[in-house]
Amino acid sequence: MIRNVEWARRNRASLSAILIAACVLLASGVASADETDDSAGWKGDLALAITAQSGSVDTFAGTLEAGIERDWTDDHVDVRFVGVYGTTRDRKNDPADRPSNDRTVQDSQGLFGSWKHIIHNRFFWNSHSELSRDSTQDREVRFRLATGPGYRFWQGEDPASTHFDVSAGLGYRYELYDGNTFGLSTDPVLGPPAVFLDPDLNGSDQQLADVILAFEYKNNLFEDRVVWSHTGSIAMPVNKTDAYIFTTEAIAAVPFSEAWSFRTGVFYEYVNNVPEDINPSTLRVTVGLGYNF
Repeated sequence: MIRNVEWARRNRASLSAILIAACVLLASGVASADETDDSAGWKGDLALAITAQSGSVDTFAGTLEAGIERDWTDDHVDVRFVGVYGTTRDRKNDPADRPSNDRTVQDSQGLFGSWKHIIHNRFFWNSHSELSRDSTQDREVRFRLATGPGYRFWQGEDPASTHFDVSAGLGYRYELYDGNTFGLSTDPVLGPPAVFLDPDLNGSDQQLADVILAFEYKNNLFEDRVVWSHTGSIAMPVNKTDAYIFTTEAIAAVPFSEAWSFRTGVFYEYVNNVPEDINPSTLRVTVGLGYNF
């Protein structure tokens, strides 16, 4: 059955437009940074950890984080990938003679990018993007793009690693839950018959215009023995105020060599107004090793 062809056409255009906008935003940031390039080059880090998460299920999982970043005179650019995968074993066999089987209960990946440009003294412009999925929460895709001004309320001797920033802005968010049902389009505008995702069949999607408030706190504690980072944000859509999302993450790293460190972190996200069978909260605790290069 052909259903919701207009939805497919409308969202294909919207997603194309925001992806182009994201590329333009990143390109303009890098171009602006290149004009005053006096940096030491790109830096990167890898972190591998064991994860304890409570959400739709309780389980143990592995987490891989990888990122690259670069600083210029007035600009900072970073790109980060976070992947989580976990399994659990159900020992309540039914029937009793059937052996226990492992189940995949965590399978999420996210790609995040940001660009911060200093406007004047402690005033800056901040832009963020996200493309992610989380099958544990039945979320097929989330795309976010946000931009807005900010102010650095405090900074230490090394501003890059010791500061407290607050920013605000506007953003676009698209989320698709449990959109694993397909429709067939024969609309001449869309070309030959094509398969497309149709959330009206058994899923739900939403396009949201967010007002965002965020903070970032970094500091080196106990005479630089602990590298501390704490970020948080709340996004409330003006077109659907009950669909707000709150995210916070705290990371502590204890270096034991120039490149290696012991690393632990806590991530929490609350998404209001999700489908009835989805847990709105995700809590992830990680303990592992980090490597800087």
